[in-house]
Amino acid sequence: MQKGHLSIFVLFLVSIMPTVSVLFSFSWSESELQSQIFFIFAKLWIILIPIYWIYRIEESRFSLGEINSKGMYQSIVSGILIFLAVGIIFLIFGDTLDVDLMKQEIGGTGLLNPHIFFLGVFYWITINSLVEEFVFRQFIGDRILEFTGRESVTVLLSAAIFTLHHTVLLGYYFEPWQNVISSIGIFIAGAIWSLLWLRHRSLFLCWISHAIADVAVFGIAYVILF
Repeated sequence: MQKGHLSIFVLFLVSIMPTVSVLFSFSWSESELQSQIFFIFAKLWIILIPIYWIYRIEESRFSLGEINSKGMYQSIVSGILIFLAVGIIFLIFGDTLDVDLMKQEIGGTGLLNPHIFFLGVFYWITINSLVEEFVFRQFIGDRILEFTGRESVTVLLSAAIFTLHHTVLLGYYFEPWQNVISSIGIFIAGAIWSLLWLRHRSLFLCWISHAIADVAVFGIAYVILF
């Protein structure tokens, strides 16, 4: 298989897996254990394929990238702006959320236990945010840029792929109109992080912005659940 065709194939394999994981857990499996096992499998899938590609196909290596003052400023400011946007949206629409439904859906995961919740939050803010930046910005974004040669298309498509599994997931908790608002916000955040990546080629800068935004998301989750 030629490299170009192989690149498209692995792009598809990595892009679709987060959505498949959500569907498996919420629609296809009735076993919480099976869902957790598949979740781990899906995470390894979207991490190991890009790592193999970078090390063996591109003969490169994983790097957080360099940090510069302009990029750090943009990273922190963008993270704070997304943080504030999430907070404002919650203040406006928070009363419309079906908290009982959320607790019912989340109950089987153990996340209603405060200790497990905070362990999960630590993972999502510190580790998962970096994984998502590596996968969606570096691997997926660079594959799209390779095919299209256009940064604008790269930003839009990579943000759309990033948004897809979040939209599917939120569909199990939110009303359609709530999901639309949330998905637009996620898309904008993904586009901002894609721009950061394209401008500075630094996962660290994307990671910091993403982590700041996640603090707002999981802070709100704590308020809702506890």
